[in-house]
Amino acid sequence: MALDALALDFTICLETPDLEHRILELTDHAFGPGRFVKTAERLRENSHVIPDLSFVAMRGETVIGSVRMWPIFVHNFNANTYEPLAFLGPIVVDDAHRGLGIGKALISACVEAAFGKGLRAVLLVGSQSYFKPFGFDKAQNITLPGPVDPNRLLIRYSQPDIAFAGKVCPENAQVI
Repeated sequence: MALDALALDFTICLETPDLEHRILELTDHAFGPGRFVKTAERLRENSHVIPDLSFVAMRGETVIGSVRMWPIFVHNFNANTYEPLAFLGPIVVDDAHRGLGIGKALISACVEAAFGKGLRAVLLVGSQSYFKPFGFDKAQNITLPGPVDPNRLLIRYSQPDIAFAGKVCPENAQVI
């Protein structure tokens, strides 16, 4: 019974600038300094979160979870087009609150918001087994600007007849 009460004792809301420090502390605790050497971090460097697509889980005044979305583009060199996408991550839940559905609620909120905003896909680097139930599949014909396990590069399209190909670049690297 106590577990059920704990599981329901959180709210999901948009990230606000005043929560930045707490989100970074939670993320640093969960991932440590090793996260800064990953290719995913290259997409976040010198960028900014998309405020209306990044969410936190709150228990009272405490941040117990966070999911952030970042602006990226898939550059199709052949067609010379740039398709805007959202890059999901990191997603983090406080150790004491894992297994309560908080991560799932955060992912659902940000993906729904991205598609509601008109974006046609959300990209991430993560575990297929965890993200498959949310509709994410292995990204085909999409590359990142650095090494990444291709089995962990996942995408969810807003519609089944959409498919993008090209190299991912951060918003600040777009060339028109």
